[in-house]
Amino acid sequence: MNNLQRGVSVLTRPISLRKRNRLKPTVQATLFETLADLLQNGFSLRSAMRFIVDVQGPAFKPLRPVLSALAAGDSLAAALAPFIAVDLYYQLLIAEMHGQLTTTLIQAGQLMRTRSNQAQQIRRLLQYPCLLLVLLMGTLIMVKTAVLPNFSGLTSAPAQAVSWRLIIGSGCTVIGLGMVITIVQLKRLPVRTRYRWLARWPLVGPLIKTYTGYYLTLNAGMLLSGGLGIRAICEVSHRFRADSLLQQQGVFIERSLLAGHSLASTIRADVLLPDELALLVSKESPTEQLSQELVYFATVQYERLIRKLNRLISWIQPAMFLVIALVIIGTYLNILLPMYNSMGELLK
Repeated sequence: MNNLQRGVSVLTRPISLRKRNRLKPTVQATLFETLADLLQNGFSLRSAMRFIVDVQGPAFKPLRPVLSALAAGDSLAAALAPFIAVDLYYQLLIAEMHGQLTTTLIQAGQLMRTRSNQAQQIRRLLQYPCLLLVLLMGTLIMVKTAVLPNFSGLTSAPAQAVSWRLIIGSGCTVIGLGMVITIVQLKRLPVRTRYRWLARWPLVGPLIKTYTGYYLTLNAGMLLSGGLGIRAICEVSHRFRADSLLQQQGVFIERSLLAGHSLASTIRADVLLPDELALLVSKESPTEQLSQELVYFATVQYERLIRKLNRLISWIQPAMFLVIALVIIGTYLNILLPMYNSMGELLK
């Protein structure tokens, strides 16, 4: 019981997570992968971190305060708190408490590496379509400035061209304003509400649901392995940072249980949790077995997340070519049709 109380006090310790110190995903990926590898090869946590700071290059020099924090007795999560996201902080903290640090570091490193690689892949996929768009816009500007003025006095079609330009310009303005307003509103929402809203979107929705299923299931499994029951987990989550997903999800689960709903029905009603989780919980397995099942199921969710991300990326380039096709059609309607009308009038 003393270990449990000590763990709860560590979990609820105040932290400072300032975004301006956040490490880049590539740096985080290298940090977590190297830490996991060194720990598996017998390094202590402090010696592994010192090796990374001394050897891995200038990008890791800002982590020198982490060495001092570890020397002072802080946990790895607390030492890295200013450099990582709040949800990742709690994931590492819970893993460190319950002996799952190396496994969690491996998964966190893989996820960050995948995120970095996919960002690079997206940039590569966008290079060719963006080049085509630039060439197309250059051609459009040349035709409008060098060719159309020669027909300006011979046609009454410019009014039609103006109407097309007005329609296209208005549409782009509305879309741009809508995107800006949507992004601003999303940032203002609580993190759980934001995820629930995004989970209903056609493209990103499956990704959001798979990620939250992985993250919440993994942390629940690790907390269960440390001896906490469901209600104890909910109580502990109250003391997490209010802007963390774990805190908001714990409050939701606790309120649902107090209202008389079963845990399985609560999971089924929550868009952020997979239905398979309700099946695991409804079996009423012993706590130790349930924790193992949840951790393994989280690994399955992680693999699904990677597959879905790769599948979504594969659609980026075809979508860009579709946009280019629409721009070409708009260019034809806006410029070439008035030219053909003018040439027709000359031939009459």
